Amino acid sequence: MKYLSSLVVVLAGTFIAVPLLAQDAPSAPKPEYPPYSAVLDGYNKVVSTADGAKSMYTLYVKSKDGNVYAELPPNYATKRYFFALTVASGDKYAGLQSGEMYVYWRRYNNRLALIAPDLDTRATGDPESASSVNRLFTDSMILNVPIVTIGPGGGPVIDLDYLLVGKATKFFGPQFRNQELTGMYKLQKAKAFPLNVELAFELPTSTGKLSSIHYSISELNSKSGYRPRMADERIGYFTTSYSDLSQYVDDKTDIQFINRWHVEKRDPRLKISPPKNPIVFYIEHTTPVRYRRWVKDGVLAWNDAFEKIGISDAIEVYYQDAQTGAHMDKDPEDVRYNFVRWLNNDVGTAIGPSRVDPNTGQILDADIILTDGWIRHFRYEFDSLLPRIMMEGYSAETLGWLADNPNWDPRISFAHPSQRDHLKNKYAAMSSEPFSGHPLTKVDNTLLGDDEYDGLIGRTSQVNGSCLAARGMAFDVAVMRMVHQIQLAQDEPAAEEEKEEEKEEEKEEEKEEEKKEEEKKEEEKKEEEKKEEEKKEEEK
Repeated sequence: MKYLSSLVVVLAGTFIAVPLLAQDAPSAPKPEYPPYSAVLDGYNKVVSTADGAKSMYTLYVKSKDGNVYAELPPNYATKRYFFALTVASGDKYAGLQSGEMYVYWRRYNNRLALIAPDLDTRATGDPESASSVNRLFTDSMILNVPIVTIGPGGGPVIDLDYLLVGKATKFFGPQFRNQELTGMYKLQKAKAFPLNVELAFELPTSTGKLSSIHYSISELNSKSGYRPRMADERIGYFTTSYSDLSQYVDDKTDIQFINRWHVEKRDPRLKISPPKNPIVFYIEHTTPVRYRRWVKDGVLAWNDAFEKIGISDAIEVYYQDAQTGAHMDKDPEDVRYNFVRWLNNDVGTAIGPSRVDPNTGQILDADIILTDGWIRHFRYEFDSLLPRIMMEGYSAETLGWLADNPNWDPRISFAHPSQRDHLKNKYAAMSSEPFSGHPLTKVDNTLLGDDEYDGLIGRTSQVNGSCLAARGMAFDVAVMRMVHQIQLAQDEPAAEEEKEEEKEEEKEEEKEEEKKEEEKKEEEKKEEEKKEEEKKEEEK
């Protein structure tokens, strides 16, 4: 009984202690991030594909204020991303490629860092050299962003407004630094696709001018089968270059790859085969309709060059059209599409930049820029400047003769048809003036001044009315180029004839050589026969 009572006391104490221990147990650990359901409350998932396919980044946009979050894939650390940057509006050259970044994400505690690998220095040889190069030439951290939460897919969620607008100067430079207008921006576009995402924001520049910046973020495919090609310094190319410090000969450390398209024959057995994947260009809907055909023909003219290496129809061209809606779903800033863009900026220029894989030099995207200034420039050259150039040095007698024979007058033949009758009457009236209205008669050779010899009255050495070369200097190069092209066109038949003549000469020379060889053999044969006869005579 004694032992039984003791056991009851012990057991009673045990049962009494249990609730006391439960009260002293520590509380559950606080979660590292708030639940995504709370963070993404009021946000809508962006679906840009017809079948709702999973996108590279999952985008969430808040309908109230346009704030946008992105959930990265769980394996984001193993991916390499390509940021294609474009100022889409608010600049004279809006639409021109503004730059690109080749980057990857790395996590540091509760933040993500965007890091650019050092591709300027590499080691492709022995592993010891590669280890040393990787230790000395490290990657660069561009910026970092906080992780907001862990998304439903298991990947980190980041605030893209903070990244792409708040850090816009990291991507586009100081023109988007404006402290007074912080927070003044609007989401214009958010599209999510399996291999890329497209985002555009409207915000003021440092001067307050409204502008649109576009980000095309894509994942680079390292298994495309593309093989880099070494550049040859004898031929001009845009190149991707780096230093290979695993090479121990100076001439071999500088590596340059040609920037080129990945175009292959569909059937390598054929002499001329269509491509596996053609290069496709779209002519932007802003291009005036009256010029679209000529722009298309100009792009397709490059097919002749591809056909010479055995690839037919390597380039395809399509019109983007706002009225019919054709291809209007494609953004020129999207790195997947190549565009010919038209800018009405009153500047005469044409630019053809491209974005390439910095590892290999493979062209990923190309956007050609054409401007309206060229049209005005050509009109000025051929309607105004060229006729004046052609009239330089004409005598008064020639001007009078042209008035009687207007069909030979370059000022009339180069003029617009609607102006020709007016100009005929004008120059006919001028022919009745002294020296047929020659510019020399209109020269004022007096110079202003108060001193005795200021003006040099009667002298014409200071002003020469016949020397109008200065007015044509701007056109000299263009005329030279035109003449050169005409000469080349004229010389082509002559060049062919020269080649034929050279071939004939080579044949004649070969015949002469053969004839000489035969004569030489005949002489040697005669010498041998002569020696034989002499030998026989001696024996007799």
